[in-house]
Amino acid sequence: MQRDAGDIIDRWAIAKLKAERIGVDESKREYLSFCEGINELEKKHPEIEWDFYKENILKIHSTIWDLESAVRRGKLDNDLMEVGRRAIQIRDWNKKRVALKNEINLKTGEGFQDIKQNHSSE
Repeated sequence: MQRDAGDIIDRWAIAKLKAERIGVDESKREYLSFCEGINELEKKHPEIEWDFYKENILKIHSTIWDLESAVRRGKLDNDLMEVGRRAIQIRDWNKKRVALKNEINLKTGEGFQDIKQNHSSE
């Protein structure tokens, strides 16, 4: 798979959630494709505790998905304070997501460090 390790695991988690929560065939195929990428990473870098990273990135994406869900469906259109609170939480979870991807790329020596500049998630 032609992506860096951090991106593979990040996209794997998104694809897994889509396959589980949406369940369309395309989502399932995408998930299987990223599972192959994860298998390649595990073979290439057996010294890395991949289960730890998979569990953590999946938790992060699941939390973000749950926070965004009601906003995306318009269920909070009349509660702008809650929308604002969720936006801050999403920003903070995204900061953890980027840090985890950067850690993976650093350990594998692949890809690049995702650096945010003039961004409140710094």
